[in-house]
Amino acid sequence: MKCLGNLEGLLNVVAWHLILCCSYLDEKLFLKLREEGLPLQGRIFSHFRLLTHHYQHILALVFALKEINENPRILPNISLGYHLYNSGFSSSATYLASMELLSTKGKFFPNYKCDVQDNLIALITCHFLALKDRSTSILFYPIACLLDCKDQGVFFHQMFPDVDHQYKGILQLLLHFRWTWIGVFYLDDDTGERFSQIVLLMFSQSGICFDFIEKFPKLSFSDDVPQMVENGIEKSKMIMNSTASVLIAHGEIQTMIVVRMLLFIPTFMDMPLNTKVWIMTAQMDFASLPFQSNWDIDFLQGAISFAVSSMELQTFHKFLHAINPTLEKEYDFIRVFWERAFSCLFPGPLVDNMGGRICTGREKLETLPASVFEMSMTGHSYSVYNAVYAVAHALHEIYLFDSKHRGRLHHYLRSVSFNNTAGETISFDENGSLAAGFDIINWVTFPNQSFLRVRVGSVGPQAPKENVLTIYEDIIVWPDKFNQVGSMLILECIDSFYKC
Repeated sequence: MKCLGNLEGLLNVVAWHLILCCSYLDEKLFLKLREEGLPLQGRIFSHFRLLTHHYQHILALVFALKEINENPRILPNISLGYHLYNSGFSSSATYLASMELLSTKGKFFPNYKCDVQDNLIALITCHFLALKDRSTSILFYPIACLLDCKDQGVFFHQMFPDVDHQYKGILQLLLHFRWTWIGVFYLDDDTGERFSQIVLLMFSQSGICFDFIEKFPKLSFSDDVPQMVENGIEKSKMIMNSTASVLIAHGEIQTMIVVRMLLFIPTFMDMPLNTKVWIMTAQMDFASLPFQSNWDIDFLQGAISFAVSSMELQTFHKFLHAINPTLEKEYDFIRVFWERAFSCLFPGPLVDNMGGRICTGREKLETLPASVFEMSMTGHSYSVYNAVYAVAHALHEIYLFDSKHRGRLHHYLRSVSFNNTAGETISFDENGSLAAGFDIINWVTFPNQSFLRVRVGSVGPQAPKENVLTIYEDIIVWPDKFNQVGSMLILECIDSFYKC
């Protein structure tokens, strides 16, 4: 482990702190560059409701930190650590934590800092946060920043390729399979509105027709549950009664929870279960609430999703195999996850009187179904991993060449270029987007609640505009009762945007 040495001259005797906030669905992670140079203990804050499948995102962050801290060629005199926070499905909690980052430590006065401790330098998040602190670099994963981010210039960097490449890829996928009669769901937010008003218009002009274009029901834990249920039933009927066999889901990381709810409703309402093929955007990922753990995942069979192009990290597999929650005293969250994933409890004064299965720590992650935990690094985890490295490399450049100008981190991030441990070059384009393409993933499910993500194509960022798609349709697995003809339309679209 590297320790923080004498930074006088580098930091002008001012403590230099880095906080990376990685906020998604149910956890919010903070990395902190500590003045002491000692590894921070992972700490769990109140109401921690871990979604087991997203635990891999945390491990990707911890793994990246471990590699960086053990690498004498990156920040040789600096050690990185982390904090964990719970956002609890609440955007207000996410914004509250963000304002706390701009306040004096232990005193909540937003945007007023009266000391030089814990200065916010960089933020990694999957939510757009309109922070006005111009000393802060913001890296987004896995969202594509479409609106306000463009106005923030060099302060924003996306661990996500140019989103237009994804939309062109989806369009070419539809045209390749002659799926010209589709349904569309999108999130009720700025990104979803842009998609529905601009991108779908482009689809329509290319011959795609729409049975319906609807907003996803909002995932809420408010008192208005009856209205939420009624809205969900309405959308579920729309899905099952639709004559389109192909549906596009434009969402974010938590959207899969809503999709699962919509497709679970017919099982207890005597509604027909019509097979659909879902096309999901790269911002989405598998997600499941605890009460959904026993719901089948048959709807994913044959689904097509887009994902940020990634490469396999073999060293990550070794890292996972080496995890032992009885030994990892620093990482409290490992025990929290372990108990949830393996349905057991670690020994303790209270546990001994409760009975039930005891965790031994010898349980194997690879025995868990993919709906609980995946051994292969997902695209979102890969983005977290690369985001940590991007900031570390940018800081290293400042450490070597520009130690007096902390605020120039934006400049170094924009120009950063490095090969990660998988051998892939990571860099940003002139607009702050990740210079990369997309993988096309085919989902194959199994009866034990597990699944495989099979790469069946790609969207190349450097390919000609009219031919960005590469697809290997011979290896695609389709749903058993999928009627591809139901998504083909012989008639040409009329002027109506929504119907043909």
